[in-house]
Amino acid sequence: MLRTILILFLFSILNGCGGVAAPESKTLDLGLEAPGARLPAVRVASVRAVAPFEATDMQYRLAYRNAAEIAAFANSRWAAAPAELFRKQLLRAASEKTGKCGLEVEIQEFTQVFSAVGASEARIELRGWLAGAAGRVATRGWSVVEPNAGADAVSGAAAFARAANRAIGELGAWIAAQPECR
Repeated sequence: MLRTILILFLFSILNGCGGVAAPESKTLDLGLEAPGARLPAVRVASVRAVAPFEATDMQYRLAYRNAAEIAAFANSRWAAAPAELFRKQLLRAASEKTGKCGLEVEIQEFTQVFSAVGASEARIELRGWLAGAAGRVATRGWSVVEPNAGADAVSGAAAFARAANRAIGELGAWIAAQPECR
């Protein structure tokens, strides 16, 4: 009897060690590539995010179940908060000149949205403010959706890089259209 218990105990320990390995933890960002879009002369004053997007959790929504529920990938994190990642991309796209206006950005959504089990999109919603010497010049909101974001956080991060590039292009066109900032 003792021998049987010992064999079962050893078997359960070995089974636990040889079982399914925990997924590898990943830390991701928007990559090394500078955005293809360039910003006109502007000072990047600040980039911030609303809760829960001010942390390094990679957020997702299972829209096919409940679009109002936000969850975080268990084994994947951003290398920095989305606001800092986006700020880095803005600075990469910034002109060498300072400009007459300061740009403030607030990220209001930064999630990978799943419409089905294997189908998702990267969604960035933001609001931008331009301030000149006399105060606020213009305000505008954007929603950028990058389809084909894959079924995992790694594919989602690549889609977020594409979405951020598109958002910077739209910000640049908006800034260039403001006569007070030229």
